[in-house]
Amino acid sequence: MKFCEQLGKYIEQLSCTAKELCELSGISPSTFSRYRSGERIPEIDTVAFDGLCNALEAVAREKGYGDMTRENIKRAFLGCEDVIPADRESMRQNFNTLISALDINIKRMCKEINYDVSTVFRIRNGTRKPADPERFVAAIAGFTARELRTPTEISAVAQLVGCNESDIEDVSQRYEVICKWLFSDHARQSREIKNGGIEKFLDKLDEFDLNEYIKAIRFDEMKVPALPFQLPVSKSYFGIKEMMESELDFLKATVLSRSNEPVIMYSDMPMKEMADDPEFPKKWMFGMALMLKKGLHLCQIHNLDRSLDDMMLGLESWIPMYMTGQAFTAMADII
Repeated sequence: MKFCEQLGKYIEQLSCTAKELCELSGISPSTFSRYRSGERIPEIDTVAFDGLCNALEAVAREKGYGDMTRENIKRAFLGCEDVIPADRESMRQNFNTLISALDINIKRMCKEINYDVSTVFRIRNGTRKPADPERFVAAIAGFTARELRTPTEISAVAQLVGCNESDIEDVSQRYEVICKWLFSDHARQSREIKNGGIEKFLDKLDEFDLNEYIKAIRFDEMKVPALPFQLPVSKSYFGIKEMMESELDFLKATVLSRSNEPVIMYSDMPMKEMADDPEFPKKWMFGMALMLKKGLHLCQIHNLDRSLDDMMLGLESWIPMYMTGQAFTAMADII
């Protein structure tokens, strides 16, 4: 049974509604709808997963299903064929990191550990679980420990697993450390960051209604000004405040320009500082709306050298632009 089928079974058994479960769990209606359709599965031991289990338990208790406890519900979900337990998910993520970070030849590895390449591929993408995780990890660790022997390779392993090179000079030492690392849950932090940032972004994306947004900002009533306007050929801006001023000046010049060429924008301005200013976001959004009203196509280059929170904050502000079809994105890793 799949996760969505188990969830549907609970809803039918408890005669409850999606709205009830959303209110009790704190999960947005759009996300819950994706859970029911099978488009998305909540990660184990996250706020969403725990909230869903707690909500089902609360409804069950209210309707007299005393044996439908949180633990039983969680156990049922964990038994679904498309749900990967947290420890196995950590192992899968760590395995993928090991392969990419150490540039391991998968074909050679599969031959050495006697695993089919297609099986390993499915384990890597999460569509298959190792029948015996301990045996699988032992085989991977053994191959890696034997294969990586040069000082440079040992240094790379030490850096990956977070130990000193002297701790893994011997093959048996490398084997033990890699085994332990593959089963460790250091990926939990990144999952929590993801749930706190990307999941919220996806929820907002699901809930965004372009028509409502157009009404709210009175986009249809906007008039693109045609006043003559000139800026100096070049101007220097210093500090956060002037950087914000520079973006507004750029938008103003673009709107008043006679050119209808596509616009390329790049900014490494800290998003939090922008959001903290009560007036800047309004002026910026108004300028962007006028630029799109003019019919210009926009390519926004996002700087990846940011914290995840900063990046998600920036992407949220761009949702309306992406929905128009006039804006598209490029990513830049600035060094």
